[in-house]
Amino acid sequence: MKLKKTIMIIVLLCFPFASIANAHPGRTDQNGGHTCRTNCEKWGLKYGEYHYHNGGNNSSRSSSSSGSSANAASSSISPKENVPEGAVKVSLPGFNIFVNGQQISNSTSKYPVVVYKDITYFPMTWNYTQALALETKWDAEVGFVIRKTNNKPANLNTDPGVPASKLYATMPEFNVYVNDVWIDNSSEEYPLLVLNDITYFPMTWKFAVEELGLTTKFENNSFYISK
Repeated sequence: MKLKKTIMIIVLLCFPFASIANAHPGRTDQNGGHTCRTNCEKWGLKYGEYHYHNGGNNSSRSSSSSGSSANAASSSISPKENVPEGAVKVSLPGFNIFVNGQQISNSTSKYPVVVYKDITYFPMTWNYTQALALETKWDAEVGFVIRKTNNKPANLNTDPGVPASKLYATMPEFNVYVNDVWIDNSSEEYPLLVLNDITYFPMTWKFAVEELGLTTKFENNSFYISK
């Protein structure tokens, strides 16, 4: 009998003190621990001391929670768009467009009207220049030439197609002449652009009205241009 008691005492003494504290009875909270209120000294604890049972702790829970939050935050941030070197990003307008009173379908045009720096840009294709009664000429040595005329505007027939989801324009690598005057594009606040091998003009007051003799206005979320 004495031998059995001696063995039991030795076994109890072999348990780490923290393990005894972790094994005392009482309900635990969602983190696997609780605050000691009864016989605290018996379990090697101070009254009111918070501790964990069965190895439970909130460190893994916190790290998991913070990790989830970090992952959620990172997933909500869109990756930065890489604009090709030497290009600028342009976008499709969020407003209606009328040419000589005719509304155009920008979403079904191979050469859409675009917006850059909050300015509407028109493609100087054959169809658009005819509708705006403009004369254009291209020469590999001279460059791109555009002039206003006294011609009557033609009906606009846009080139069918679908605009790209991402539109990147570049500065023209050729000379541009407006009414036979060379344009220093590098000094322009709203420069001429090239998109899909087509020269685009900003419909500012300077270019649209003063240089090309057009009439423009914006009202009721619609951009109007006419000859």
